[in-house]
Amino acid sequence: MGQIKKGEVRNPYGRKGKPREDGWQNLLSGAGTARDPSEHTTARLDAELTRDYVEAVYRSDGIGRRIVDLPAEEMTREWVQIQGDGGDDRQSDLSRLRAKQKINKALRWAGLYGGSIIVMLVDDGSPDLSQPVREGRVRGVSDLIVYDRHQVTWTAADISDDPRSRYFQMPERFRVTPIGGRLFQVHRSRVLVFDGEDVPDRLRSKNNGWGDSRLQAAHRALSRYGEGMSGTSSIVRDFILPVLSMKNLSDLIASGQEDVVKKRLEILGVSRSVLNVLLIDSDDEDYQKKASSVSGIDNLLQELKHNLAACTGIPQTLLFGRSPSGQNATGESDIRQWYDTVKGEQEDKLLPNLSSLVRYLDLPAGGEPDDRMIAAAPLWQPTAQEQATTLKTTVEALSLGMDWGIIDADQAQQYLSNQGIS
Repeated sequence: MGQIKKGEVRNPYGRKGKPREDGWQNLLSGAGTARDPSEHTTARLDAELTRDYVEAVYRSDGIGRRIVDLPAEEMTREWVQIQGDGGDDRQSDLSRLRAKQKINKALRWAGLYGGSIIVMLVDDGSPDLSQPVREGRVRGVSDLIVYDRHQVTWTAADISDDPRSRYFQMPERFRVTPIGGRLFQVHRSRVLVFDGEDVPDRLRSKNNGWGDSRLQAAHRALSRYGEGMSGTSSIVRDFILPVLSMKNLSDLIASGQEDVVKKRLEILGVSRSVLNVLLIDSDDEDYQKKASSVSGIDNLLQELKHNLAACTGIPQTLLFGRSPSGQNATGESDIRQWYDTVKGEQEDKLLPNLSSLVRYLDLPAGGEPDDRMIAAAPLWQPTAQEQATTLKTTVEALSLGMDWGIIDADQAQQYLSNQGIS
């Protein structure tokens, strides 16, 4: 090999000229070259959906509404179980505050707009909501009020710069503007925050500190499904297309006798409406019906449904309210995977906020007990037959344990009571 001259860069492929890029190329078909369309396919960052847009989808598109509502409905459907000392009292407090309905609403607005809050009216003797909760004086919570993210703002002065604060680098106070009401400030300790879909910090900054709407990532798939349904409706509407052949039609139009053509069409229309029969001159005219082909449309719509379900993470059986087709298709595995997803969202969005609320409800009774546990109730509810089978198996196992002397009758009864069986 020759010596490399000063300032010269050795080509790693051993030849002068432009280094060859890895990959396949076909100069005849254009694959892998600048003429290959796939080489120009790139990802594009969609603009943030506006408030008006998501509200229009939520109000006018049933599937779009279900994309927003279903996760919130599932997260709150079976509600929660509060265990420990005074658990029944806390359940009653939550019912009094209509916490299930309020949290469901907050979750829905977080899914629609990308965020929401619940202002807790904590009875701590302080008339100023902008001040922290005085926990030593809390006598209860009187109400819960839901606001969507567009009613909530903050300034740089509201961001905590105290590293010792639990709200460090987060808004310590919110400015809330109710619809038709006056702006007020509220301290973070009096607020439950429900975020939208998580996004990178740079995009979150563009969203004014909030996450994305559930419709953001799915809106393209949703619009394509809507276009498919609209196109199908057009095909059905024009499924039968009457074709009328008139003798000398071009000559009649050229000679300015359009009125003759219109009159003929009116007579045909009246005859069809009155007699349900079209009267035509067989020697001069020809009338046919041509049907549009609908072959393959069902498969196309099914693929659009698959795409939309994949973008939302919601099974088709729930999103479209239709049982799966095909031999031995039950959709049970999809539902169980969906419930696992919902459980994860419960742990991230529902339970932390609910724990904060229950903690304030515990304060008047002496504080949060050591055995306090809050858990979401199981989403998968067994059928009556499954419950009967489980009970039968349990009783047989307990009977066998008593026969072998492992447990006595009292222990067996206690176990059944703990399982809710008396």
